[in-house]
Amino acid sequence: MRVLLAIAHFYRPEEGSTHSSTDAHRREQRAAALRATIDSWRGTLGATTTLNIEHKRFERLRGAVDGLDIVVLTNGTDHLLDAEHAKARGARHVTVRLDNPRMLGFAARRLFADARNAYDLFCYSEDDLRLADPGFVAKIAAFQDAFGWRRLLMPNRFEWNPKGPTLKTWIDGDLRPGATEGWRAPLPDEDFLRLGPTTFRRALNPHSGFHAITAVQLAHWMRQPHFAEHDVGFVSPLESAATLGVLKTFAIYKPFGPDAGFLELEHLDTRFSSMTLPRA
Repeated sequence: MRVLLAIAHFYRPEEGSTHSSTDAHRREQRAAALRATIDSWRGTLGATTTLNIEHKRFERLRGAVDGLDIVVLTNGTDHLLDAEHAKARGARHVTVRLDNPRMLGFAARRLFADARNAYDLFCYSEDDLRLADPGFVAKIAAFQDAFGWRRLLMPNRFEWNPKGPTLKTWIDGDLRPGATEGWRAPLPDEDFLRLGPTTFRRALNPHSGFHAITAVQLAHWMRQPHFAEHDVGFVSPLESAATLGVLKTFAIYKPFGPDAGFLELEHLDTRFSSMTLPRA
């Protein structure tokens, strides 16, 4: 399995801003999150080492995927990517020039299209999502094998927050009824799917800040008129770049209920789990 990961990263400090990508007081936190995102993919899916105690040596093991290429997309110099760290982790830096940096995520589509014949899986990620499951790609492949390319599996995002309602909080709960129905209705499908003991539900909130599509799915998406569109109709340009294009193209599912952790990514922030809300 050859995997291309595109990480959309933007940071430009603005005094008085409370958004993470422009908050002047969160510079180091944002830089650390980007490094952790890159490290998590390289360390979890790439080659690893085991300590052979008997022979007193380190032995290299192959990674969970045959090949992983990481690209960090930025808008000009508005970023916190450390060139030395990127080189050490084998991450390539690709810059684009945009008048509206909130549209940065859409640049991943052209990157994927240009590399459509070189990879088996194309992953898009926001810059603060940590991977810790070496079976992540294999689970996506198993879902595709079982349910076909017209269906897309998204991970559930969580935050780890000692001050949250519980230590672990799933942050992409259901949206209001009808919020995505206009995009879901043209692609009717089952409400629930089951693979072994795991239950998947047609997502009422399709957003994960992430998507992973196979080469077959990318080819299908590229044939759709909306592939080249920069439609920002889902929440904002940030959410739309991650979610709206695939939402228009595939029936999106997520692991459901107690099975939420079947496919998961950690959001390296606590802003959602720190919200002051009633606790049921």
